[in-house]
Formats: sequence, structure tokens, C-alpha cells
Amino acid sequence: MVEFRCRRHNCNKLLLNYYITGIGSNLHLEGIELKCDKCKRVIRLKKYTEQMLIEQSDNGVFKV
Repeated sequence: MVEFRCRRHNCNKLLLNYYITGIGSNLHLEGIELKCDKCKRVIRLKKYTEQMLIEQSDNGVFKV
């Protein structure tokens, strides 16, 4: 499981829990928008693959 968290300094709010499917090269997250209710940011994910998430996450936490 990979947690998506807001990267703003004071925020760090949990936005989404993503469960790994095992297919690392597919674009599973294309077209998803995340809104942080705490700091009012809207994040649109484009061109993210599971392999990128796993490589760029730190102990299962991916900050966007």
C-alpha cells in the first residue's frame, strides 16, 4: 500500500491509499484528481505508473 500525502510543510494530510496491483508499467492513476481539504490544493495525477510510485515513495508514503 502507498499513501498519498500532501507535501505542503504544515499540511501532510492523507489524500488517498493506493493498493499495489503488481503491474508496474500501466498507467493506473491517469485522470485522478485529489483535493486537500486542509490547504485547498487540487492535484491532478498524469503519467504516474506503479513502478514510479514504488521508487519515489519513502516507507510507503508518496508526497504530492
